[in-house]
Amino acid sequence: MSKRGILLAVLPAAMLLTAGLTAGQGRAAGDDGGGRPPLGRHPLKDHECVAGCRAETHDCLEAARTASAPCFLACQPLVEAARAACNTDPDSDACQLAKRAAAACVDPCNAVYRPAARACVATGNECVQACPFIGEPPCLAGCRADYVHCLAAARRAFYACREGCADSREAAREACASDPHSDACTAARAALEDCLTPCRQALQGDLNACGEDLGGCVQQCDAASTTP
Repeated sequence: MSKRGILLAVLPAAMLLTAGLTAGQGRAAGDDGGGRPPLGRHPLKDHECVAGCRAETHDCLEAARTASAPCFLACQPLVEAARAACNTDPDSDACQLAKRAAAACVDPCNAVYRPAARACVATGNECVQACPFIGEPPCLAGCRADYVHCLAAARRAFYACREGCADSREAAREACASDPHSDACTAARAALEDCLTPCRQALQGDLNACGEDLGGCVQQCDAASTTP
């Protein structure tokens, strides 16, 4: 198989590692997740690289938890009060009021922690995907790593663009909640689509550029390997 064929064969396998890393973030170290290999141990990947990604992700998540801990601790009395009120009578007004008070305190904490945690996991996924496969030619490993980072940058740009449509998304949700077939709902959906379309177009352009860069990189590797 040519070097180009090797690269195209391993790319899908690299992308499959995303699910393994994401699913394992909530487990304790060494947990096999119900019979699956421990997080990051992939038979084709360079183990030291993957272990480094795991360590960096763990440290990132730990830092996010440490930073948000004071916020959650400050809400603990309200959470305990809600638990006590609802243990007595889950349907009581006291329970509902206590739950709302606790949620009002905890929600801002989650609004800070959850995006930080998601960013840690996304960065860890990208790191693992960029790790070289065992026996992979260094030149092609560099091409694939650049491709992984290019795709990740394209996704981040798309997500940032999509966030700019949050108001349109909420307006569509409200307009369609009562009557999905109403003119107001149709108009709101159209406005949301108008907002999202440039984001999708930009994403497709970025993905095409990533693919073109990958192809050019592989060609250079091929040329270098055949140069006397």
